[in-house]
Amino acid sequence: MDIKISGSGVVGGGEYEEIKISGSAKIDGDVHCESFACSGSVHGEGHLICKGDLKVSGSAKVDGPVQGKSVHVSGSVRCGDLRGSEEIHVSGGAEIDGNLTGGEVHVSGGLNVRGGIEADEFRLSGSINCPGLVNAETVDISLYRAYSTVGSIGGSEVTVRQGVNVVGTRLLASLLKKRLSSPVGRLTVRDSIEADDVELMNTDCPLVTGARIVIGKGCKIGTVRYSESLEIDPDSEVGDSARV
Repeated sequence: MDIKISGSGVVGGGEYEEIKISGSAKIDGDVHCESFACSGSVHGEGHLICKGDLKVSGSAKVDGPVQGKSVHVSGSVRCGDLRGSEEIHVSGGAEIDGNLTGGEVHVSGGLNVRGGIEADEFRLSGSINCPGLVNAETVDISLYRAYSTVGSIGGSEVTVRQGVNVVGTRLLASLLKKRLSSPVGRLTVRDSIEADDVELMNTDCPLVTGARIVIGKGCKIGTVRYSESLEIDPDSEVGDSARV
């Protein structure tokens, strides 16, 4: 059965083929569907599980987990876990009360994850707050004017750089719900960064471990352990470094 809502309405819990919402809708219960598309706003009280494409243009708030083969959000999303077996693309802001997992995960804007992040490829332009582990083969973070924090980062290739304003100063501030108090983007990693190739800018971290490491401008690193090569910008501070 298909569900199409134009204006406002309610989607009851159950199994559906296609769900299309143009306007605003409430999802009352757990929903399983083949495809889901919302242009406007949706509020779900259960979980939203989609076998195929899940698209939101506007805002989505779901109390439980949200899952799709391909997840695309243009606007804002808040949910329990967010899972995309192939890809997750968010342009705007995301508040994840649990974990974020996916194949290719691309975020442009503000990202707050209360658990951890697991992906094949993780790319972010904006700001991130995640107390857990960010783990992906490729981790590429471009920071804008806000303070970001993560617990730890692991992968094969980790890059942290100064980014550009990808969504606009006022919009990013509203998504992060705080003033953009940093003149440049800055990342604090509370525990460690570990990867084969590491390239950092404007990063504070107690321990960085890898094969090939480049400590660029504006970093404060406690200890560096490397096996092949190490470059340190004179603008950065490194407490101790050793080849292992």
